[in-house]
Amino acid sequence: MSIPLLPRCLVLAAVVVVGGPQEQTPPQLALVNARVFTGVEARPWAGALATSGERIAAVGTTSEIRKLAGQSTRVIDLGGRLVVPGFNDAHTHPEALPEAVRLEGPPALQQDPTLDEILKRLKTAVAQSRPDGWIFGEIGAAVLDDPGATRLALDAVAPDRLVMLTAWTGHGTLFNSAALRRLGVGDNEPDPPGGFYRRMPDGKTLSGIAQEYAEFRLRQRVAMQAGPAAQLAAFRQFADEAVAFGITSIQAMMTSMPTAEAAKLLSPAELPVRVRLIDFPMTNVSAWRAPPERPGPSSRLTVSGTKWIVDGTPVERLMFLREPYADRNVRGRANYSGSDLQPFLERALKAREQPMLHAVGDAAIDLVLTALEASGGEAWRRLRPRLEHGDMLRRDHFDRARRLGVVLVQNPSHFMIPQIMKPRLGAARLAVNQAVKSSSRAGIPLALGSDGPLNPSLNVMFAITHANNPAEALTRGQAVAAYTHGAAFAEFQEEAKGRIVPGMLADIAVLSQDIFKVPPDALPATTSVLTIVGGRIVHESPREK
Repeated sequence: MSIPLLPRCLVLAAVVVVGGPQEQTPPQLALVNARVFTGVEARPWAGALATSGERIAAVGTTSEIRKLAGQSTRVIDLGGRLVVPGFNDAHTHPEALPEAVRLEGPPALQQDPTLDEILKRLKTAVAQSRPDGWIFGEIGAAVLDDPGATRLALDAVAPDRLVMLTAWTGHGTLFNSAALRRLGVGDNEPDPPGGFYRRMPDGKTLSGIAQEYAEFRLRQRVAMQAGPAAQLAAFRQFADEAVAFGITSIQAMMTSMPTAEAAKLLSPAELPVRVRLIDFPMTNVSAWRAPPERPGPSSRLTVSGTKWIVDGTPVERLMFLREPYADRNVRGRANYSGSDLQPFLERALKAREQPMLHAVGDAAIDLVLTALEASGGEAWRRLRPRLEHGDMLRRDHFDRARRLGVVLVQNPSHFMIPQIMKPRLGAARLAVNQAVKSSSRAGIPLALGSDGPLNPSLNVMFAITHANNPAEALTRGQAVAAYTHGAAFAEFQEEAKGRIVPGMLADIAVLSQDIFKVPPDALPATTSVLTIVGGRIVHESPREK
């Protein structure tokens, strides 16, 4: 079920107004001498705030907040530091993998390795690994485009290791024969719904490259071999890294393990961040049925929403386009048709399940919007269907998306690959690509998430730079708002978090530098010196204690 709005009466009941009645319990925590970005357009800045229990009790000047403090109030003088609502990562992928040797070398995004380079690195990794052990590596377009990149090429170097080489985009994985056998895949394995295996020239035998739902299934099988203890440790590490950056909420796409198992694992874990687990089914989309039951929400863990991937990315030319790619006469492909999507959407609307549809190309977005219109039209507004990435959401889409209540969830790290995007799309299409500023002006809500580097200040730098399409770059205020209140709106929590307002949850980050003032290239160095979730300090820099 979708997460309901927090009733406004409950919010107002928690409010303590500066200058109101004096017979009130002193706040537990007061942050004073600060620069507080409230996120409220009418009053974006304040100098201090106080918290009581899980909520913000008051926002005002330092002198006003000091007057509220009692003997039991912890008062922290921030020395002018910036305070922001806790960042809410609207699209991220925590995961654990089994123990493995990894290929050495620079990230494939920075230096796209050839097949020959990968095979040299693999030979080195074989010498460092044990027979029947896993070897993982990262590849890019150069390997995916090479007809010689098959399991046989890997077998010649690593016949008795388990090799999995995954594209940095997450869309395209090359396995050797031993890995495929370990994962239960036969030489003539049929394509699963929504995915496909590349084949040898005979048209039958698997080449070793799996894409879309073929690879998603296999990569989940690999991740599950890590075991529950490693999965939990990975979530703890991820959460600790998140709060160190000032992230207080994460919306996790559960590609690495079934959502029900993740919920059982995390329910007793008491992670320092709020976690929303988002279901990622491995069945045919048209066969989807609403889960019979899900765990009820706790203070830190909720389970809601269902994600499907409709097309791939432009890097491997699987983004589904209206017109062919500029550098190859192909249009990409859709993993599912509109007739596949519509039964899911009809059932989701009836079950009040928020759909999250990864659609990147303009033709894929056409499919999604048409299916939403056919399955419910404006009735979808109450469930806020999410368009994940939505790179080619075009101006002729805007009115339709707004009427349907679509929320655009974007990932600024995707804005920084013009060296790839321009050859794929050409200059004219690139100029209308990833139109986050224009779509926001058209009334389409925007949320930001990482889907890559976790650091939100790094992603703010990407958002205000937008190397792919500088005309669509956001301002710092717009980027921070989309990373806080916009992300809360995308999970039906805008009445509870995302702004620093009395009555809202005290999810707050005190940053090491002022991200509204420092030069853009200084933004990635930003960390959180104090992170608060529900009024409790969950991260405190040693020098600030």
